[in-house]
Amino acid sequence: MRTLVIAVAVLALAGTAAAQDWQELTVDGFTLRWATLEGGSLGVELTGPTTGWVAVGFDPEQMMQGANLIIGYVESGTPSLRDDWGVALTSHASDVSLGGSDDVTVDGGSESGGETTIEFTIPLDSGDQYDKPLEPGSTYPVILARGPDGADDFTTYHAFATSAEIEILTLGFEGGSWGGLKTLP
Repeated sequence: MRTLVIAVAVLALAGTAAAQDWQELTVDGFTLRWATLEGGSLGVELTGPTTGWVAVGFDPEQMMQGANLIIGYVESGTPSLRDDWGVALTSHASDVSLGGSDDVTVDGGSESGGETTIEFTIPLDSGDQYDKPLEPGSTYPVILARGPDGADDFTTYHAFATSAEIEILTLGFEGGSWGGLKTLP
């Protein structure tokens, strides 16, 4: 019995320590959480105040131009995400349609209380010309956007967008994807 109590205490502490390693940004109703993962990936969770799509764009040059955009929505409990590239100041297209590759792994998503959450993993350096490499220890601009309520698609014009900066730290969670980390106590 004593061994069981010690094991439970160690697991509880391990879960607490792992939870502290997530980086988080809250701005204009959005919450963005991210962490580096074993194997050179970035786990991301984005929540925004809409029942439509939400998106994050990493390292834009100006407005949407040159950003690695991940856009997603949840319809009937199923998340749909797409890897896009900012082709102009105010437009984007899927990496696949441009001749690149879709490098986003869907780890989950939900819609509740008027908010949409998408969870995904992307490589820090996919090698795709339509994804910019992200280097741990560096700071990057990000854009956060949301579609209007009910816009469960990749094409409806945004209802709101904002920008911020994030730093990607070298934290090195053990595990191959963000989804595996959700099960920590």
